[in-house]
Amino acid sequence: MGDLGRTLREAREQAGLSLSGMAKRTGYSRGYIGNVETGVRAVTPDVIKKYESVLGEDLKRRQLLLGTISALAAGAAPDTASSIANDINGGRTGMLTGVQTTHATDRAVASLVARNAPSIASLAKWCRSGKAVLRVNSAGILAKVGSPVIDNEAISVLRADAEVRELYLTAVLHRVLGLDWNVSADLAAAPEPFSTDQLMLLQAELSNPHDSGARYCSVLLLTRNQRSEPEVTAALLSALRSEASRENLRAIGAALAGVNPLKI
Repeated sequence: MGDLGRTLREAREQAGLSLSGMAKRTGYSRGYIGNVETGVRAVTPDVIKKYESVLGEDLKRRQLLLGTISALAAGAAPDTASSIANDINGGRTGMLTGVQTTHATDRAVASLVARNAPSIASLAKWCRSGKAVLRVNSAGILAKVGSPVIDNEAISVLRADAEVRELYLTAVLHRVLGLDWNVSADLAAAPEPFSTDQLMLLQAELSNPHDSGARYCSVLLLTRNQRSEPEVTAALLSALRSEASRENLRAIGAALAGVNPLKI
């Protein structure tokens, strides 16, 4: 059985619906629904929309749907993302206090908690208190929710909290440049000039639509030792035209003016 088909089946069963009941409500035949849930037929966007429509806005059932779909798209483990989201929704720091979560996991979790105001409030509180790993994980999820207002909260933490900023920079260097984690940590703490290829990768990260924190870190990394590079200036100007977060706009503007973004 495919992962998405299994998820749809679990969501249907959580709602107490039979195959016939789901078929009646979606307009598909019972056989078609059964084949989708067992992986014989592919799960299409239309099928997902129909299931979401039938199951409504119940948080737990939406998590069963969105958790696997978002996690698979981002490359994260669905069970991990759903477990973290459940902890956050319950006001528990849980798995966020163990190790630094990955970009893919943060994206998947963000998709699950984005519409839950208490969860966003908890993350906003946790990113400013507690252990560094909790703070950076909370900020990382907030930075991937996709709201310019929430982006500002995450970036404000990165600007003010040196420990969180260094961890976030390490993660960006590790993911974007493909460097060993320890090498990335050393480079985050004591930056050295980047190669042409590395500069190009960091410039591309300025337009990453899924992570406002990574966009901010890229501004910092690109302007530490390469303020005079014309390619960097061009990339920053391009980012200035597309950026929606106020805090990122301030950082880009400062970098273009030759001012350390951390000093504004």
